[in-house]
Amino acid sequence: MLRGLYTAASGMLVQTARMDMASNNLANVDTAGFQRQAPHIYSFPEMLISRVHNGTSTPIGHLGTGAVVNGDRSSFLPGAIKTTGNPLDVAIVGPGFFAVETPDGPRYTRDGRFAVNPSGWLVTLDGNRVRGESGPILAKGTEVVIDDGGQVFVDGRFVDKLLVVEFTDRDGLIRRGANLYEAMEDAGQPFRYRDMQVVQGAVEMSNVNVIREMVNLISVQRAYEANAKVVQAYDETLGKAVNDI
Repeated sequence: MLRGLYTAASGMLVQTARMDMASNNLANVDTAGFQRQAPHIYSFPEMLISRVHNGTSTPIGHLGTGAVVNGDRSSFLPGAIKTTGNPLDVAIVGPGFFAVETPDGPRYTRDGRFAVNPSGWLVTLDGNRVRGESGPILAKGTEVVIDDGGQVFVDGRFVDKLLVVEFTDRDGLIRRGANLYEAMEDAGQPFRYRDMQVVQGAVEMSNVNVIREMVNLISVQRAYEANAKVVQAYDETLGKAVNDI
């Protein structure tokens, strides 16, 4: 009996994690460069159950033992391109990630909302330096132009080319907040994406589909309630067993 109670409880925990991620997706529907999250859900091993009668055991089926959430994964489907008119906003068309330098090491992002800091470096909104193929990009000047090939010109002078990289396995990218990803060993070494194309004066919006997430939330809520009713039924049965038997 307790096995079923634990199975239903694990189901409630899974639905709670799904609800948290769906809520976070909806909260970031207007966040540039945000990638939709989904949980990694794993089932516990099933158990063979048998009917025992007169010393004879007859298999009658399999019993699930619950599930667990182990991390999350990001959907890297492209988001809509929104024109902003800001010359320091850059959107990647197709695959690839901008490379940035952070105090914790190299990170990667699809968020192309850039700025020039007081020292003249091209940085993200959080102040992390944006990398070019020759290193951090010094964009000190009056006019910054970024062509569709990612080449950066300052006052008509070529400075560097945006470093846009790709990975052999995107599932090896771990979200680190602020639209940044860290490349784990499973992702493989980042390599320059030569066929990349960018758009100046535009940003890639979130790839979250509002209708899909709302339907997902309804599904999660119903699944949570179903598991909660199972837990309640087991609790009532256990109460009767203790008080009446």
